[in-house]
Amino acid sequence: MALRIMLASTAKVGDTIHFAFSHNPFSGNQISAFEVTINGRKLDEPEVVMTKPKVGGATANFVFRATEAGTYHFEITPIVGGKRGQPRLNTLEVTQ
Repeated sequence: MALRIMLASTAKVGDTIHFAFSHNPFSGNQISAFEVTINGRKLDEPEVVMTKPKVGGATANFVFRATEAGTYHFEITPIVGGKRGQPRLNTLEVTQ
């Protein structure tokens, strides 16, 4: 996975946001967890949801629930086969 910096996304308080990481379920290595830092603070237990589309591939999602307004800076690193993958940086602007 490559490092990607995305333009700021927007959401409203109460929204649930999925940060998706696709992977090949047949490669033998799956995303088993995420290491997540939000505004410089590391999350102890980031929520992970796995999804499988009807045609090929699979996706691991880090789930974030927007509970208050603000600008959030995320560094999300997938854990693949027990090793850290490439981190992805994201910015989310949450409004009332």
